[in-house]
Amino acid sequence: MNKRFRSILVLWMLGFVVLFAGCARELQQRQAFVSFLQKEVIPRNSGILIPNKSMRNKFGIYATHYDVIVEYNKAMLEKVGRPLEKLQREYQEALKPEATVEERRTAIIKYREALQMIETTLDKVLATTESEVAALDQPDELKDVYILAVEKHVRAPARAVKAMIPATGEMMDKNLDLLDYITANRGKVEIKDGMIQVDRNKDKDHSTLARLNEMQAEILKKAQSIQSQHGEFTRQSVGK
Repeated sequence: MNKRFRSILVLWMLGFVVLFAGCARELQQRQAFVSFLQKEVIPRNSGILIPNKSMRNKFGIYATHYDVIVEYNKAMLEKVGRPLEKLQREYQEALKPEATVEERRTAIIKYREALQMIETTLDKVLATTESEVAALDQPDELKDVYILAVEKHVRAPARAVKAMIPATGEMMDKNLDLLDYITANRGKVEIKDGMIQVDRNKDKDHSTLARLNEMQAEILKKAQSIQSQHGEFTRQSVGK
């Protein structure tokens, strides 16, 4: 065997050694990542655990797969969660006891419009994440576990918010109907110190009061439905 051929053979054998070492390392990283998802991520009912540098090193390339879930949650907090909190706070401030019917109507319309914009933002954030998930190259045994994590911390929360947004919009519509009714019956009805009051001397047959009670009951029922949706989502999350 000449020296040149022997050198080529050695390099070829070393190549296999490096290849097998790389395969073994990838398997260890994948197993560490799967274990992390199963034990630390999927059972978690709130918040996203951020792995430290040591953990990321154990996951290798799969650390970037987890980043997809983390970045989605960060985007949801910044672009959906905080805007929703701000919107709710501004809405409550606008509905101060001394607010007029027109001020209340303006606040409701502003709330509805902002809510629609937030829903559009949510759809964009979710679509971006779903595209990133679909582009990941994962062995089947990892993909099966990873999708469970995506379902728990990406899709399920998005569904819950998306279900409550139109329901909240419907409740806002009912509030507008109530304000329209109050306006149409100006003289009989007024809002004083944040309370709806009916002049019983002008509503002798009590029909106006009955209709107001009916409309307020519809609003309360819708609010309870929204609260129930939120509670059901919470129970399902805890149960997973």
